Amino acid sequence: MKRLIFVFLMLGCKSLFNLKVPPITITNAQTAAEKQMVGEDRELEKEGWMIASIQSSSNGRSNREKLAAEDSDPDIKAHRIRLNYLTPEVKTYKMHGMIGETPAGLLKLNPLASGLPNCAQYEIPAKRKRVEDVVLFFNESRKIIWDKEILNQKKKGKKEEELIKYKQSLVEDYYKSVSTGEYYETTNGRWEKFQ
Repeated sequence: MKRLIFVFLMLGCKSLFNLKVPPITITNAQTAAEKQMVGEDRELEKEGWMIASIQSSSNGRSNREKLAAEDSDPDIKAHRIRLNYLTPEVKTYKMHGMIGETPAGLLKLNPLASGLPNCAQYEIPAKRKRVEDVVLFFNESRKIIWDKEILNQKKKGKKEEELIKYKQSLVEDYYKSVSTGEYYETTNGRWEKFQ
């Protein structure tokens, strides 16, 4: 009897709420809403529902996870997975101005952070320690990946000057990845906000 009443209530409630779900399109590109959330776009879609993350793809794996899965070296794969795991946290710290990229291709604590509005939430010792640990782990993984990839290039017979250029390209990829609103260290040691 209780089940029958429950079914009738559910059917009655369904007629009270007329929820119209918009059509769902799966793409491998960011929507305007996603771009707006991460600060890349200021225009928000009207009447849009967002169901997926920025890095989603049609098979449910992120683009970065595919790269990690395709690595044959287990050390590189493990460190790419670590980078993938820490990337959302790093992005938050960058947007809050707590850390930034350096010309060496590594993350560093921003010396200007103490004057920024979001700094107060990082004055708690545990939060501050977490930021420092994330920077340490992230840089460690980047260095190991660079070293392994350079070693792989060396095994393929690349010359020393080619290896130096290759490493510099890896470093520059990170340095050039700074987004609007994030801080970075210039080549002469000054810190600036990317506009």
